[in-house]
Order: sequence, then structure tokens, then C-alpha cells
Amino acid sequence: MLILDKIAPLDLSKLNDNVTVVSDDSGRPLRAFANADGIWRYRVSAKDVSPYYLDALFNYEDRHFYSHPGVNPLSMLRAVGQAAYYGKAISGGSTITMQVARLLHPNRRTVTGKIYQMLRAFQLEWHFSKSDILDMYLNIAPFGGPIEGIQTASYVYFDKPASELNKNEAALLAVLPQSPSRYRPDRYPERAKQARNKLLNRLETFKVWPSQNIETLKLDPIYADYFPHPNVAPLLSRRLVKAQQASLNQHRDVLKNRDIQTFIDGDRQEQLESRLKNYVNKLPSKASAAIMVMHAQTGEVKAYLGSADFNSAQRAGHVDMIKAIRSPGSTLKPFVYGDAIEQGIIHEQSLLHDAPVIKGSYRPTNFSGGYSGPVSMSDALLRSLNLPVLQVLNHGSADAIAARLNNAGLSMHWPKHATPNKALVLGGVGTKLEDLVSAYSALINNGQAITPRYQKNTPITSHFLLEPASAWIIQNILRQQKQPGRISEQLSLHNNKNIGWKTGTSYGYRDAWVIGFSGPYIIGTWVGRPDAAPLENNTGSNNALPLFMQTAALFNQSFLPEKPSSVTKHQICWPNGLKASQTTQDNCLINKSAWLYQAIAPPTLAAMSPELSNSLVAKYFVEPNGKRSNALCASANATPFTLALWPPALTSWIEPKWRNNYRLPNLSKQCNELTTNITPLRIISIKPNSSFILRENNKLRLPLMSNRTNSPLNWFINGKLLSSINEVLIDKTGQYQLLVLDQQGHIDQVEFNVEK
Repeated sequence: MLILDKIAPLDLSKLNDNVTVVSDDSGRPLRAFANADGIWRYRVSAKDVSPYYLDALFNYEDRHFYSHPGVNPLSMLRAVGQAAYYGKAISGGSTITMQVARLLHPNRRTVTGKIYQMLRAFQLEWHFSKSDILDMYLNIAPFGGPIEGIQTASYVYFDKPASELNKNEAALLAVLPQSPSRYRPDRYPERAKQARNKLLNRLETFKVWPSQNIETLKLDPIYADYFPHPNVAPLLSRRLVKAQQASLNQHRDVLKNRDIQTFIDGDRQEQLESRLKNYVNKLPSKASAAIMVMHAQTGEVKAYLGSADFNSAQRAGHVDMIKAIRSPGSTLKPFVYGDAIEQGIIHEQSLLHDAPVIKGSYRPTNFSGGYSGPVSMSDALLRSLNLPVLQVLNHGSADAIAARLNNAGLSMHWPKHATPNKALVLGGVGTKLEDLVSAYSALINNGQAITPRYQKNTPITSHFLLEPASAWIIQNILRQQKQPGRISEQLSLHNNKNIGWKTGTSYGYRDAWVIGFSGPYIIGTWVGRPDAAPLENNTGSNNALPLFMQTAALFNQSFLPEKPSSVTKHQICWPNGLKASQTTQDNCLINKSAWLYQAIAPPTLAAMSPELSNSLVAKYFVEPNGKRSNALCASANATPFTLALWPPALTSWIEPKWRNNYRLPNLSKQCNELTTNITPLRIISIKPNSSFILRENNKLRLPLMSNRTNSPLNWFINGKLLSSINEVLIDKTGQYQLLVLDQQGHIDQVEFNVEK
């Protein structure tokens, strides 16, 4: 073999210059990227090719492939003899090895060229095994134009992998490399049929396939089309290929197999892409949407739709909104409540304030307008109320929560020169959809936020976000969301406790979110404009929730995280928030069932901020006649008593019989009152549940009057602060809530109706 050593080394660069193919979890291509020469070549090995194709290939091209040394002497002698007899080449005599040699080192069709091809074939056999040479052929055999390799041809003409080729398809593709343009099945089906049947006759002669089977196959027409190259999950594919290339450039590495296999569920990805294109048709022309689905325990990303329509320039389809930095709206509220549970600030049924607060220019409001007064933490979370979560955050630390989220992998982008603050829960920070999905995985993954895994052979990584107990309590609350009737019923999800979610809407209706779970999957949906322009009425409930529900139906699976032993159910009481077992019957005005962490029930927060808090406990003595006394004037027969008080800001929403001033007994005559009773703040110009008529000019002016004549007051209509302190102008029919607030935090409110 000394002569082989004098030939230049084999040029195998063509074998390594493959198309980069991004595939789903079953190996089916999602998107392919042509090589530098525009060639489409999908990598494949013999074990992944239909045995029918290998039967057809060997019997058509090289029956003695496994026994000859690269050149078949008998075939070559036959080819030379036929050429001499007929005066032209009748058969080539080339083995599969010789064809590989010619494809790697093209040569002229001359005697010298044939000898050179034979020497290269010997060289291949000297350095490589038969299985290696066969794999080379399967990957670089020409099938017309830019199509090379059996895997590419199988997808282009039959939209299936080479492993699924039937006998007729296998026979057709075995003959196609001989004359790809002439036998192209989608254009010249009759020519292709004749060539196929010629091979079928040979297979019958050599008894490779049964004769009766061959006769039936020969009658079958050619069924082939020219399928475009796949373009599923295009933005994820582009992202992964760019990351791969950047890594190669950085390390100056050469990667022989550039194929990338993802965890994407190809079937469900395609279903979602089709549904999303139809869904956005009802939205304005420049609106887009994004969906991401991840397994909460493994981090495997099963669906990735970074835009509504990749091919729509009008909707900026090439912009990947899964990676975009946007305002998260209210989607971070669950983590504020989870942190507060761990810090012993609240429990899930804590009594919170949904009442107005004014501190200088700081005037937070609810998204929907209006106030509800006393609400539980769970109700505040489900209704996405702003004031209660701000109350909790005031008693906690925005810095600590921001650090907790950052450490768990949720990157937050604050405005220039800004530091973590209360805007965290109002959408005043930027983050990414993929980071939100990761954070929400902690809710059903024992508090561990799993890092999204986009491609196989990447390790599972996670970061601590919440204690398992608080994570379980929060996710259990989110499972109580009121499901949209018609949508959930159509999708068979009505009252399905396997799903739960949190909505979010950013300022100006720019971003609509729903992040939640369906079984073991975390689902994130976003709707908005990629250019961050406002979108009319673009709320989480209106636009993102239907997408979430449709996705949840596709990934509907029974799964409930195990409840930690540190979480137990107890009865708690309002107004003090303590366990019923710790509370007297007189102080347990409202009884609620709550899941508690370590059986601890923190007491009710007295005010919006710690510095404004007053004691919610009144301690006094009760005389035998039922009157109240204090330590200075109590008789010997007086009994000590403790009264749990409602927070003053919530008084106007409480039933009169439960209000603090009604529950406190009158002061005994023998005691001197040291302070003057303050008359409760009251609205006197409008009676509760009044009705008014909107006149023909559509203007209704109502006076603003209270029983306080000299105190500075703030007036609100449906949660909006009024600039006037004398009157309110009504120009629309509907239900209204009028509220007055003094500087001490006392509140009164009335509701009235305006009709035409």
C-alpha cells in the first residue's frame, strides 16, 4: 500500500460541512440552516435509515459492498467490456466506495480519472471501515440541486425521516442519485416510476423482496412532492445556532456535528404556532404574542413561540419576545407574599387593607379602580390588588425581595439610577418572559427555581427562591383562580385544580401577561407590541388568559405538588388574625380557614406602614354593670378584658355592629374621660345606595360634604383622586364609589348609582 501513502490525504471537509439541523425531542427537524455553499445536508447514519432503502441501495449500486476492497474487479471488467462492445459506457462499474471517492475528490470521466477514483477508493477502504464509508455515502449522495444525503431527500420528497421510508419510496430514492434532475419525482413522476420499476425488477430477480410484493409495488404511482425545509420554532432555532456559533468563534473550535436536539414537543409546538397565528388576527395589526412552556422539575422547554408569526414583518415576527425586557405588571406579587409568609409578617388569610393612601406625591391605586376595604391576602393575590401588596411590602423589604429574585435567576432591569423599590410589584422594573417562567417553577418545585433547558445534554440547574412551605401555600392559592367559564368549559378545564395562574398588565396596556402552571408544566404567555407602544385594552385577563387556557389544555396533565409537613390547616379569626384557639369568642367576629407555615398565625397589620401603626388591642376593665373602666378607676369587682380592634382605615366597610366604637362599652360614671370622643368621619352629602339621573346635557354635579368642616380631606371617585374638594362631575351612567380620607387615615365611603 505504499502507493496509497504517496497520494494526497483524503479531503474530508465536505463531510464536516453539514447543514445545522435543530430538531425536536424525537429527532424530527424543526429548522435547518444550509451550509456556506447553500447545500442542504441532514446528518444520518445507517442505523437510522430504513432497511428497505439499504436493500434497494446495495442491489442497485453495489451488491458486494461488504466483500470487495473498494473496487469490484468483476464489475470493472464488465463495464470495460460493455464499453468496448457498444462503443460507449453502458454501466459505470463504480462501487459505493468509488462513488464516495468521486464525491469527495471530483474527477473527469476519463480513464485517468477512473484510475484516480479507484486509488482514492482503496485509500478510503484502507483508512475507514465499511460502516464509515456507507455513512459517508448516505450523507453526501446527490439528490438534485442543493439536496444531498438520504435524510434530506426523504424529508424534501416525502416529509418524513429516512427511517420511515416504505419499499416504494426506498426504491425511488435509491435510483434518484443516478440522474436527480431527470428522475425528480415531483416533476417527472412517469420517468421516476420507470427507473423505480427497473430496480424493483432487479430486486425480484435477486429474490430480495417477494415476487408477489414486487408486482403490487410496480403498479403503485409515484406519490411525491417538494416539501419546503421545516421552519418550526424558528426563533429558538436561530437563538441556539447563534449561541453555538458564538461559542465556536470564542474557543476557535471545530465541531463535526453541529446538529442541535432540543426538548421541544414538535407536535404541540406546531399546534400552538397554528393557533397563535389565528389568535392574533383579532388583535391590531402590529400586535404580537409569545408563549413558553417548561417542565417545572426538569427545566425542559417543551414549546417556544417568541412571536405570533415569524414571517410577519408587520407584527415584527423576527423579534423574540421571550428574551425581550418588558414590564412584568403584577406577576411578581406572589413572591412578595411568599417572602412575607416566611418572614412571619402575614399568613394566607391575613386581614389586609384595600384602602387609599396618600403620602406626598405617592398615591398608589388599584388597576381596576375603587377599593374593597378589608381583604384577605389570598383574595388580594387572586384579584391582583395593589394596595394590599404594598402594605405587605411596606412591612418587609423591597431590597431583600429583589435580591432573592435576582439570586434565583430572575434578572431585573431598573430605570437608570434607580434602586429596588416598591415599584417592584407595580411593574416598575423590567424582566424577561423566560425568567418569569423560571421563577414560577419554584411554586411547584419545592421552592427551587429551575433554569430553562433548551437543548439536550445540558445539566439541570436550580436556585433557591422560596421555602417549600410558602411555595406550596402560594401555588395552592393560585389554583383557586376563577376560571373564565366559556373558555375553560370549551377546553374541558372548568374547575380544573391542576391549573393556576397569575395575570399581569403593565402601564398603558403595553404588556399583558399570564404566568402559571398546568400539571407539571409552567406556562408563560405575553401579548403586546414589540415596539412597546400602548395597545388598547390589552390586559392579562382580556388577551393573555385565553392563550394560557388554550396552551394549558394542550399540556393538561394530572399533577399536584406534595404538601410539606410544615404546612397545616387552622381556623383563624378577624380582626386580630390569630388562630381561633388563641382567641376568645367575643374577638372572633369572622372565622376563616387558613394554611399556616409552622402553625404560626401572625397578627393583623394595623396600618399601611409600620410607622403609622396603632395598637389593634384595647385593654380595659368591665364593671359588673357592663360599663367600661380603666386601671385608675376600676372597682374591686371589675373584670379585665381585651378587645381585638379593626384597623381604623377599614371602619367604613365593616358592619356597624362590628365597628370598634360600637363594640367598646360605655365608660363607667366613676371614671373621668381623659380624651374627647372623636366623631367618626362621615359623608353627609350623598346617602349610601342612592340613585341619580343623568340629565340631557350628560352632566351631573354632586356636592362633596362631610361632617368635618375644618379638616383637610381627600376625595376619591372609583379610586381616582379628585382635584376638587367641593363637588364631583359625573358624565357617565354606572356604579360609583365615593370615598373620603382624612390625614389620620380615617375613611368613609358610599356607593351610588347613576342612570339615564
